[in-house]
Amino acid sequence: MARMTLLCTLYAFAVTPSLEAQRAGRMEWHEVEWSAGSVNVALVRPDEEGSIEHPVIFALPWGSGSSQLVETFVSSYWLTEPARRGYYVVAPEIRGPTLANTADQIIPAIFQWMDSELSYDAGRVALVGASNGGRGLFLAAVAQPEKFQALLALPGEFRGNASELAVLRGKPIRLLVGQLDEGWVESGQETLEALQSQGVDAEFLIARGQGHVLRLNPRELVDWIDGALRP
Repeated sequence: MARMTLLCTLYAFAVTPSLEAQRAGRMEWHEVEWSAGSVNVALVRPDEEGSIEHPVIFALPWGSGSSQLVETFVSSYWLTEPARRGYYVVAPEIRGPTLANTADQIIPAIFQWMDSELSYDAGRVALVGASNGGRGLFLAAVAQPEKFQALLALPGEFRGNASELAVLRGKPIRLLVGQLDEGWVESGQETLEALQSQGVDAEFLIARGQGHVLRLNPRELVDWIDGALRP
């Protein structure tokens, strides 16, 4: 059953983006071709990259999805903790809502690039997104459900036909939204209800005293992803 919870302490403190680590070269940029052109993709490698297959965090940025916003999104949550735990982080320069028309082409193209360049576990890929990226998260997951095993929105919403969400049954899904972000609280609740109407289990968590840009602890986020991707 879907759940709504008010968070009092779990995500209660700020984490400053680690731009120093970014400048030190942790983040690579790659150009990936797809049917309508190319997309720039940021990559953070695991600290100990070897021959084993690593899990992946596929991250959709907030706002316009520009390279600067990709870097800010990754640096805020996904730059160091996932790498320490053996994850790749793959973050394309995409404005989330555009995936309504492009997900069927651009997502497979990025995965084809991953197939050729990364030693990753296709059965352990978490899709994360914030704001516009949280909108794109549902568009990508509905269009390519076999690619993603867990979804984390910070925040996110779905505006399509609820019946489309049925393909997400059995996947761990968590939606996080700031208590003061009233419009997104409302749309998040509506998304939760749409998921529940299709038999999709999900968590809807409200961070007390926070607004639209959530101040989150990366360790807690990756803890949830670890559990969601556990066989």
